[in-house]
Amino acid sequence: MINIQNQLKELQNKIKDRQIFIGVVGVPGSGKTYFTQNILPLYVENFKVIMMDGYHIYRKDLSEQGILKRGAPFTFDKDKLKEDLLKLKAKQEGQFPSFEHHIKDPIENSIQITKDDRIIVVEGLYLYLKEWDLSNLFDLKIFIKKEFDIELIAQRHLNAGIEDSYENAYKRAKDNDEKNAQI
Repeated sequence: MINIQNQLKELQNKIKDRQIFIGVVGVPGSGKTYFTQNILPLYVENFKVIMMDGYHIYRKDLSEQGILKRGAPFTFDKDKLKEDLLKLKAKQEGQFPSFEHHIKDPIENSIQITKDDRIIVVEGLYLYLKEWDLSNLFDLKIFIKKEFDIELIAQRHLNAGIEDSYENAYKRAKDNDEKNAQI
């Protein structure tokens, strides 16, 4: 963490005329959200978080296969995410969607960013994928290195009501999330 703290101080000293963009990536269940909600605040003030999960394609707009593979790259609106981030870089303000697993769909305009928010953290699994073409938008790139924990993800699916039994939740985590973690 000291390294991240030092890198952020250097960026804040170097970049004074615009917001600083930080990308946080890791496999499902690696602690991206925990990191942004509990660890980063110990080192950084005045930041906002945009969640890649807010760019899930709505379930009503997905095919049956898309619903089964939800969380795979094709189940996100990567173009809207890129467009929104570019607009934010240009205007330094905007409204962005969030995501709650138990709701299962994005919550539009629930994240407000103003010009006073100096540090913008974007967290998600696919932010650095070459075909998403987002990597160059970040001033600092963080990768949370943690092995994929199938039991943790299965329990998350069960707790959020995504699946109705642990057996089904485990199958979804194995057939879907574990594959996504390898991308």
